Amino acid sequence: MNQMLALQPFVLLYEGTQRDAKTGAGVVENSLANYHYCARFTLTGSTEIGRIELEIDKDGTGADLVVQIRQGMVPGSGNDGTLLKQVVVPKEFIPTSRTYWSIPVGLTGLTSGGQYWLVVVRAGDATNKLDWVGESSQDVNYPAYYRAGDSGAWTANNALHFRVYSGASGDLRHSIYAGTGYTTVEYSGEVISKVYRYLPPADGPDGGIRDVLTYNWSGEYLIGGDV
Repeated sequence: MNQMLALQPFVLLYEGTQRDAKTGAGVVENSLANYHYCARFTLTGSTEIGRIELEIDKDGTGADLVVQIRQGMVPGSGNDGTLLKQVVVPKEFIPTSRTYWSIPVGLTGLTSGGQYWLVVVRAGDATNKLDWVGESSQDVNYPAYYRAGDSGAWTANNALHFRVYSGASGDLRHSIYAGTGYTTVEYSGEVISKVYRYLPPADGPDGGIRDVLTYNWSGEYLIGGDV
């Protein structure tokens, strides 16, 4: 990693252990062009969140995915609680086909057994947008809500698909550096197939470095990479 060689502060995030998840056979697409969405989870057996996965897909050119971790939300009364972390995933990184996309979080000092909220911010339009995939019914153990505006009460929604991970085990998945910059590592079998690098400018999340490096292999030998 360049940041390691340059003596920059960094955090490495691995596959980790699944701490909570809401998954299922549902394929309902909840458009982020229309609403903000949130879903509750319980952080079981850990005091940190390394990364999360959301089941999403992209229509058209998509839109940047803005994900928040919040504590103390009461959506039905419009209480948005406390923002703990916000992560931006560039639209260029997100595939068109439905997938569980890994998002670096790197939060520590949390409460084991505590309840937290995933919030995904409204973005895009009818043509270029993202969808958060979920079920066709609600789940009382994993409540989810939606809201069109930036304030006020949220409305109950059907369950949304996600996974929450922490711990240093398995393959390397992310590196966080320079505060809001990060890389995402993608594998094909046992070898690295792509590395995604995002480094936003100082004045906000738009623009910045949004590179996707595809590795080329000949058998077990790495022979090059293309951006």
